[in-house]
Amino acid sequence: MILINKKFKTLKDLNSRIFEEILSLIEVKKSSHLILSGGNSPRYLFESIAQNKKYFNEATFLMSDERVVDIEDPSSNEGEFIRLSNISNDNLISLRDKEIIQKLNNISSYEIAILGMGEDGHFASIFPDCINTSSALNSQNKIVSFEDKHLDYPRISLSLNEILKAEKIILIASSKRKQSILRDQKDLPIHHLLQRSSNKLSIFNCD
Repeated sequence: MILINKKFKTLKDLNSRIFEEILSLIEVKKSSHLILSGGNSPRYLFESIAQNKKYFNEATFLMSDERVVDIEDPSSNEGEFIRLSNISNDNLISLRDKEIIQKLNNISSYEIAILGMGEDGHFASIFPDCINTSSALNSQNKIVSFEDKHLDYPRISLSLNEILKAEKIILIASSKRKQSILRDQKDLPIHHLLQRSSNKLSIFNCD
């Protein structure tokens, strides 16, 4: 049985709590490194960052995953974050960067990782039943590409090993279906995350 740590009435309330946690980290270490999820779940969080931009001048952001599309495309996680947060490109490490591996090598740890999940049990862009799923979950690689034909877009994802460099992880489970998946005894990618990060993982949920 997976313990759902914190329950919120609305997704906006959930994001407000995440923002408070991030801000408390920034107050201690202005040059924090932060992993953020794409998708609909963190939109309120991105808007809160925009409204409090002055606190994040020295912070470095990194998306957990990215679709391989033009950054101006509405489907781009990095583009959506920049548009909603109004953060400078200089504060974002792009997964598209040709020097991405070296830049990740220079980061010894992340202060926090905010992750979403899908109703198929994926997190970041680590989907079940893909050619590189095992590599993303078990290898020492920092990033992994997913180009399987059944995906809507080719994707780039941080590996589980890279995500586990975070000192604290918050997983957003924003529906009853997702909460049910967390309690299943299956071998989906999300269960690998739960098993390997239980000492630093908080699950935030709302219906």
